Amino acid sequence: MSKRFLPLLALSAVLSASARSAPHDRPNSGPAYRHAYYLFLADPPNGCEACYVPLLVTSETLEETAKNPGGEDCDLITTYERDSIFQLDGIVHVAPGDIAAPPRTIRVRSRNYRYQEITGAEVLRLLENPQGTIPVSRPFLHSDLPPGPSLDQLIAAFRAVK
Repeated sequence: MSKRFLPLLALSAVLSASARSAPHDRPNSGPAYRHAYYLFLADPPNGCEACYVPLLVTSETLEETAKNPGGEDCDLITTYERDSIFQLDGIVHVAPGDIAAPPRTIRVRSRNYRYQEITGAEVLRLLENPQGTIPVSRPFLHSDLPPGPSLDQLIAAFRAVK
């Protein structure tokens, strides 16, 4: 491929990504996020996988999602040790069969987790201070998920929950 086409491909990728995220950029569109859950790995970890604790942000409780035949699209954020945001992964679909409410387990992206709901104040602490207190390198990692809302949009949603 010619070097002169590479900038065009890069621009095309940026425009494509912004077009996919456009619905979340409009006020009052998409789900109203009200709940957040830390996901603790129940499967054997690969390397330091247990250090990267997923945060699942939802509009309904997981117990309600388990009863909804259509499931729910949720925002997935990877944290480092629950101290900082490592990566905004994007939107992941959670089907009712992925959730076992009484033992509080969930299957997300082919991995099994125990889930724990956290308070709105704890979510805001993380969203408002995404770099946290533990120094960690944050290389850009491409996500195969559709983009989710921005940090500003999530902060606004959780401030409204109070």
